[in-house]
Amino acid sequence: MAVLCSNCSGRLIFNPASQKLECAACGSSFRPEDIQDIYANVHSKYYDTRVYTCGHCGAEVVTSDSEVSTFCVYCGNPAIVFSRISKEYKPDGIIPFSVTKEDAIRYVKLKFRKNLTVPKEVMDKLVPDNVRGIYVPYWVINARFTETDMLSGMVKRGKHSEKRYYLRSGNVNLKNVPIDGSKLLNDSTSLKLEPFYLEDAKDFDEDYLNGFYSNISDTSYQELRESAAFRCHKLYGDDVVKTVEARDVKINDSIYWVDIQDDPLYLMMPVWFFTFKYEGKPYTILINGQTGKVVGTMPWVTSRVKMISVTAFVITLIIFAASFYGMLTNAGGMRGISNHILAALTLFSTYVFANSIAGLKRIKTNLKLTQSEDIFTYVKKRQG
Repeated sequence: MAVLCSNCSGRLIFNPASQKLECAACGSSFRPEDIQDIYANVHSKYYDTRVYTCGHCGAEVVTSDSEVSTFCVYCGNPAIVFSRISKEYKPDGIIPFSVTKEDAIRYVKLKFRKNLTVPKEVMDKLVPDNVRGIYVPYWVINARFTETDMLSGMVKRGKHSEKRYYLRSGNVNLKNVPIDGSKLLNDSTSLKLEPFYLEDAKDFDEDYLNGFYSNISDTSYQELRESAAFRCHKLYGDDVVKTVEARDVKINDSIYWVDIQDDPLYLMMPVWFFTFKYEGKPYTILINGQTGKVVGTMPWVTSRVKMISVTAFVITLIIFAASFYGMLTNAGGMRGISNHILAALTLFSTYVFANSIAGLKRIKTNLKLTQSEDIFTYVKKRQG
């Protein structure tokens, strides 16, 4: 149900900048906790929502407001229609948006402004109408986690290196671990969005939802345990690798399980979604609505990527040729100095070229997550 201004009956929208509900008609502002709900006793555990469904990808968004986007915030298709009115269970708490839509746009521009491969027409799409705020459901758990790992690493022995294997086992008590509670958002993507700072959480008040969309948790308890095990494994694995004194340490195999302690807390976390299409493919860039962290990779102009790659390769070849020629022609005391300089240039160019190739692989991986039909599939099986 839309919340109206007590002074003029205009519609109130939550403003992340002021942390207040503001009336566009008369300019009045109110704190969410000061707004009286005449149905508070009746709806003590539930709140009314309007459910909208995308006919293309099946995603559902809910809003307590009377307006909704004409396109799906997940896949970008203009196929979102009113579905039903529903009463939903109230979350335990909510972290309100503190990053404004304008700030979210600015953060995306800052991240990609120096990337020469991003098409101009994509950046032109970065306008307020293509950015939507969604409260994403999370479960915050306390857990007892146990894991056993087989690791490997390279150890230097004289002039050679050999692979060594290591066994690690342990358990840990983890507190306030956030687990996303929507199948629309896979675990790899939600991990990249974090951290969320739980100390900013407020008691849930649906007035914070005004002007935003939200999702309802569709995760079963078993799926929550699987996601919790995956998340705890990532946290534990990052630390256990640091206990091995070797190079190129990695976990080869793991056995782990999790016991969720106490009742999980149901919280709503703020996320901005920038959805657009490029060459017929949908893309979604995510912005943490609390911290401004940007998650996702822009599409690129293939010809520009090829040009940059070829240029780096040619420069590397030139330096190699110069190094080889210098070793053949230099004489006297300058030979050693020149060779050292050329060797350093050769190593530097090789390092830059190798990192360019590795960077391109990372970009391709992130791009798969950014293409929204891959990361936001309604029936996608969660990672466990």
